[in-house]
Amino acid sequence: MKRLLWIACFTYLLIGLTHIIIGSLLTEILDYYNRNYTDGGVLIACQSVGFLTGVICSSYISKFLGRRRAVVFAILSIGLAQIAFVSLIPWTWWLVIAVFCGLGFGIIEPLVGSLIIDAIKDKPAVAFSRLEVFFGIGSLIMPIISGWLASTDLWRYSFLVLGLYALIICVIWMKVSFGSLDKLMAKSMEQEEQKQKQAESTPFLGGRYTLFTGFILFFLIYVGTEVSIMNFLPSILISKLGTETFAATLAVTIFWGAMVTGRLAAGYLAEKMNYARYLGVCCFGMVIFVASLGFITSLWLGYVLIVLIGLMMAGIFGIALVYANQMLPGSTERNTSILIAAGGVGGIVLPLVTGGIMDHFPTMVVSLVLAGLSLFMFLFIVFLKGQQPEQASEQVEA
Repeated sequence: MKRLLWIACFTYLLIGLTHIIIGSLLTEILDYYNRNYTDGGVLIACQSVGFLTGVICSSYISKFLGRRRAVVFAILSIGLAQIAFVSLIPWTWWLVIAVFCGLGFGIIEPLVGSLIIDAIKDKPAVAFSRLEVFFGIGSLIMPIISGWLASTDLWRYSFLVLGLYALIICVIWMKVSFGSLDKLMAKSMEQEEQKQKQAESTPFLGGRYTLFTGFILFFLIYVGTEVSIMNFLPSILISKLGTETFAATLAVTIFWGAMVTGRLAAGYLAEKMNYARYLGVCCFGMVIFVASLGFITSLWLGYVLIVLIGLMMAGIFGIALVYANQMLPGSTERNTSILIAAGGVGGIVLPLVTGGIMDHFPTMVVSLVLAGLSLFMFLFIVFLKGQQPEQASEQVEA
């Protein structure tokens, strides 16, 4: 079990690195190909399209290949994509390969996440939070690696480093035995067909469409808000306080540092407090601190609020995913894929809305709109506590 968890953690480190690498090197890539930022936006959008496609198709690919082979296929696609990037292929091929790369980590995130939720019954929130920590570490260290290589004019070799790491992880997934869990990761088509027949005899979600819709909106808003804060923090500080560029961009590093730190404790706190109470506290804190961001009067106060926002948001995604799979009947893979896909949609749509608000309204309006959306998350968790009090009490006892 520990072996599976550690390999899953290093796999999440891979997708954390992959998620951020193009953005970290975007300026160098565009300069090399003599392209503008609109072209850069298209490149990132292509990767996002691949990610969403991978998330949506992950359960079907898993059903066809088995979990282990599906993960190996996805990691291999990431590794080969990085090898293609390091060879500085023609620009049009970058767009195609970016879709292929996004498809890879779009498959990995729900498959490995649902595997951990299924396999680890004792304190699954702690295990999933550890995955989130490694994802955050990947997002933190890739800009450092790529920045150092870019400063020595060797930026293209960032892709080589990531490609080699992906191939190493791929070999580990192919060769390592997980004991009794090997059967869980190598389901045959026959087993899946039997499981599907059983599922068809049970109403989808057991009639809990309202809860499922609520969770979809929850993940859409959370991921959209996280991506908006991450991308617009520097602009908010510059617009509100006239901050210098370096000090403003430092806010993103502070935000991710707080996120990683918070995730170290998130699983333990959630298990101790129970999931609903933990999510309620974090969502309420998120509302207060995000709203306050629009009223800051100094850079240091802004940094303090950014740390608090990062700590509040740190465990929400992982704990909510575990909580949703407890509350909703049916396939863990299917539920996880749909909820992560909803988050992916939010990560595309809400930043567009945020950017439009930034163009036409004061910074304060941006923070209040994001806080207002976060308020839905808090109210939904309060609603869930009222719906399932017995589940909450059972989890506390566990």
